[in-house]
Amino acid sequence: MRRNWLLAAVALAMSVSTSGCAMVLLGNASPAGSSSPAGSSAPQNRYGFEMSESDRYLADSAEFVRSLDPCGFLTEDDLAALGTVVQLRPDGDLSSCSASLNPARSSATDSVSIHLNGYQPTSDDPDYEQITIGDEQVYLDNSSQGSCRIGFPLRAEFDGATAGPMDGYLTESGRGFATIDVYRADADACSAAKSITETALGLLDDPPLRADSKYNLPLASKDLCAVLEHLPETWTVDRWNPPSDPYRCHFMASSATFEDNLMMLDVTLAYVDTDLRSTDRKTVEQGGYTVETRGSDSACFADIVLGNPVLGMPENEDTAARYARTVPTLSVLTDSCESAVALAVAAADVLTG
Repeated sequence: MRRNWLLAAVALAMSVSTSGCAMVLLGNASPAGSSSPAGSSAPQNRYGFEMSESDRYLADSAEFVRSLDPCGFLTEDDLAALGTVVQLRPDGDLSSCSASLNPARSSATDSVSIHLNGYQPTSDDPDYEQITIGDEQVYLDNSSQGSCRIGFPLRAEFDGATAGPMDGYLTESGRGFATIDVYRADADACSAAKSITETALGLLDDPPLRADSKYNLPLASKDLCAVLEHLPETWTVDRWNPPSDPYRCHFMASSATFEDNLMMLDVTLAYVDTDLRSTDRKTVEQGGYTVETRGSDSACFADIVLGNPVLGMPENEDTAARYARTVPTLSVLTDSCESAVALAVAAADVLTG
């Protein structure tokens, strides 16, 4: 998933810098510090950009998701009903949590995962069926044998006027979604998925929070786009896209050395396995950080490992134990390695400060 996104980002960055086509973004540039209209309690600007109602909904949704502990939605009672939990940990990105289980009925390994940055299926998607769990309409997909996915809303539907299309991780009305995936080799995956979804929906009125999580992830509540207030003085931010994915930030910037290029920041969880790392990386020491770069003539990634490894439950199998050890990693994509390193160091200072 992350690798596909990065490849798409490269293609988008190249198209922006070579074609000159403008991106359709919801935010409009305005002087920093502009005041809110009378009678409005919500801030009308962020990072120096004026925000519409839909902009603020996206930004507030991202902040809400950052406050949640995804592993808190996978309760002991639900998991125990499926088997013995041998692994439970944040998985892949900070919005996700995954459990591995050994069911009593067989030696197979089942799994349950939750992702808080999911999306609502389109109405014409043949794989999904709309069902009701509790009082909520959800989306069920059991098209793959042995697995079942259910998508459900995290927030109330946005009913404000929109200035344009919402980000792809939200519906056109701006409704944030989560997904639960269950894999059971020798049993009904959907019955388990429905039970876990019912529990998750019941928790939304008083949700599990990062502040109470047993996983020490200081980055989990940080706003990645806050780096916009700490960029090099020679950079000009032309456009900013309010984030729906709470751990990514996209914006357009220019300077004397580059023109109107797309910048992307992504905080994720990377597996600690040196054997799987790319051999074309170069290491740069800058700003007190070790920055690894990899790129081409038109795009460059810069990665910084931030914080200590995150460990899941003890695991007896060597393969699973390897994937239980993850570290928060900041990944930056820009037009060149020089600007990528500069942005990565600025972002790392904001995230760890």
